[in-house]
Amino acid sequence: MPDLRILRGLSELGVTIEQIAERYGVTAAGVQRALDRGQAPAGRPSYRDILPWTVESEHHRSAVMAHIRVLLRQRAGRDVPDEQVHALHAWLDWLQRRGLVLNYHPEAPPNRASAVGGFYYMDRLPSDEWIIRQPVSQIADDQ
Repeated sequence: MPDLRILRGLSELGVTIEQIAERYGVTAAGVQRALDRGQAPAGRPSYRDILPWTVESEHHRSAVMAHIRVLLRQRAGRDVPDEQVHALHAWLDWLQRRGLVLNYHPEAPPNRASAVGGFYYMDRLPSDEWIIRQPVSQIADDQ
C-alpha cells in the first residue's frame, strides 16, 4: 500500500478507491481505512510503503534498500543509530545536489546506485516530486 501522501494524491485526482486497491493489490476497504485514519497503514513497515516497484529479492540487500529501511524505521518512530541516520541524510543530500532521482528495473546491471543492480539514478525531471521516479504507467494513469 502506498503512503498516505500518494493515497490522498490519487484520490484528489479522481482515482477511485477500487482503482487504487487494484493498482496496489490491496482491498478497497484497506485503502478506505488508510484514508479514514489519515495515516499510513498499521503493521510492519515495508519498502512498498515508499517504493512504487516490486523489488526482486536479489536487490533487497543493496545499499539503496538499506537507506529505505532506515527511512521506514524513522517514519515508524523507532530508534535508529546515528551513523545510519547520517548515512541516509548524506545520500539524500547527494541526490539533491546532483539533481538525481532513483529508479528501478529488475534487469538493470550493477551500477553507481547499486553494486547488485536493479536500482539506478536518473536526472531529475520537473514531474519528479521526491527522490523516486514514479513508473511511467502510474504517471500516465494518474493524469
